[in-house]
Amino acid sequence: MYKSENSSCPNIISRSEWGAREPKKINYLIIPVLNVIIHHTVTEQCNTIADCSSIARSIQSSQMDNLGWDDIGISFLIGSDGNVYEGSGWYQEGAHTYGYNKKSIGVFLVGSFQDQEPSQQMIDTAHKLIRCGKSLGFLRRSVRVIAARQVSSTLSPGQKVFNKIRNWPEWVSNP
Repeated sequence: MYKSENSSCPNIISRSEWGAREPKKINYLIIPVLNVIIHHTVTEQCNTIADCSSIARSIQSSQMDNLGWDDIGISFLIGSDGNVYEGSGWYQEGAHTYGYNKKSIGVFLVGSFQDQEPSQQMIDTAHKLIRCGKSLGFLRRSVRVIAARQVSSTLSPGQKVFNKIRNWPEWVSNP
């Protein structure tokens, strides 16, 4: 759906490709979005489309069935396989960061990165997704990258990811 000939865009596995359920309801974001909030899933990492798709389906089922949400609350997931997995995507409001859902995209690295290093490929793919969003007009040119821990009571995206994203030019130290 968002695949582009634009070389600034990573490979995005669509919802239908990973077997997502249809959302119960959709609340749309106002585009372009100002903020990207970076999280981690605190799950096992995934290295194949099959494994990453399984984790995405599991997260969606848990959020919809156990929490009563309308859909997966995550905008995009990044697997260790270097692919991006479309969650609620560019247009749909997610449920990832209280107080920021109406004005942000939530990007989740699949795994737990408090003590474990993410692969450079994951970090590069996440940053490439942000550049893609800017080039396609989904994100503002002045987009702000924020670690979830900066705006909510969490350790997400883990210390190891935080150490990397705070070197990005889009990162803001005081959101």
